[in-house]
Amino acid sequence: MDTAPTHSDLAEIEAEWPQIAAEVDLVDAECRLLADPGDVLAKRAHRRALSALLLLLVQQANHDAALRVAPVYTLINPCPAGQAEAA
Repeated sequence: MDTAPTHSDLAEIEAEWPQIAAEVDLVDAECRLLADPGDVLAKRAHRRALSALLLLLVQQANHDAALRVAPVYTLINPCPAGQAEAA
């Protein structure tokens, strides 16, 4: 059964697009490097593409971590602190 993507599906794809584009750039740089391993510009492009992808992944991880509230632990009580204690 063929169905068109929903608005939700399209929104998810658009949200993932920066990562998809960075991964495509990395694959392109890897292909260029494999075609001519001695090419200095290919090596530089590969390092740049890898760095861009890693930076994006770190930013996404930091963003996701900021959305979750980590429990606060104290030295005396190894259980998560209550709201009043955490403040």
